[in-house]
Amino acid sequence: MFIYIISTLLLAGIGEWFYFKSKYHAQIDSQILQLSNELKLFLAENKGMLRKLRFSNLKKIPEIKNLDIAVYKDGSYMFGNFKPSKIHWNKEYWMDSNKIYYLYTMPKRWGKVDILVSKPVDKRQIKELKNQIIVFNAFLLIFVIFVAYMLGKIFLKPLKSSVEMLEDFIRDATHEMNTPISVILTNIEMLKMKDIESKELSRIEFSAKRLEKIFKDLAFVRLNHRQKKDIGKMNLKELLQNRITIFNTLLENKNIRLQKNCEDVYVEADREDIIRLVDNLLSNAIKYSPSNEIVIISLKDGVLQMFNKGKIQNISKITRKFYRENNNEGGFGLGLYIIKKICDYYGFEFSIKNENGFVKTQVSFKTG
Repeated sequence: MFIYIISTLLLAGIGEWFYFKSKYHAQIDSQILQLSNELKLFLAENKGMLRKLRFSNLKKIPEIKNLDIAVYKDGSYMFGNFKPSKIHWNKEYWMDSNKIYYLYTMPKRWGKVDILVSKPVDKRQIKELKNQIIVFNAFLLIFVIFVAYMLGKIFLKPLKSSVEMLEDFIRDATHEMNTPISVILTNIEMLKMKDIESKELSRIEFSAKRLEKIFKDLAFVRLNHRQKKDIGKMNLKELLQNRITIFNTLLENKNIRLQKNCEDVYVEADREDIIRLVDNLLSNAIKYSPSNEIVIISLKDGVLQMFNKGKIQNISKITRKFYRENNNEGGFGLGLYIIKKICDYYGFEFSIKNENGFVKTQVSFKTG
């Protein structure tokens, strides 16, 4: 809508500029013609002036109201009621300092006579023209905004409908997923207490925890603004190491090796928010890394960095809600959106970019 308004006003502005220039020059030409007619009328009424000028008997110019006049003979100033400092002898008329100058040349057998007349530019018509353009622009702006608003409603209606359907699905999904996930995880813990271990059980546990993460992400998107924050101080290194264990099955399945360089870093925030932030950072780094590669994790000087092989095609859109570059991977396109929301809430600095064949995500927990 903004582009439509700007482009329409720009095109209208170009048209108005040409229109103003055309009308402006037409008004100036009209004033020059009027000046020429006044001079010719003056000469017709004072025919004897030129005869006296021939014999240099004319000492005083006849009075002419509202008009400056200067008479030159063979380029030399003879008399007049003004004497300009600069004359364009090769021009018939010109403008200078809001005044119009008209030069009338009369070749005579006894010499060349130049009569220069001048008067201030009549700005009343030009001012009226400017006022008309301003009023027109005001109505044009209102009209363009109205049309843009209506077009925006028409074109965005399908998108709005799709977003509402997706929001309804998220609401229903989060409501229905909560109980089954809790039951699955509870039963897995009970089986572990009975010393029942198997690859199948590990896979079930991993899948259940993945569903739990999706559920919590969806709940965060819907309810984060209503949840009460329990702010406390925590060791980010310990929390990070604890959360990495949850992704061991995914790391093994993709044969991805972690390279860690972590120091003790303390941060004050809601623990659930930091867990969600770390989980989404880890999930994105591992999920979008090719198999048989390395994921690098660095935590020092209050900055958490993660590197995974790959390349982001559209960095400007990557943190948008529901945006996904790779549709082959699961998810709703909420991970980086949630990370950005959490960082914005606490004043953390978040960045993501391509660097030497890696995707680098970084969160700086320094808030002052």
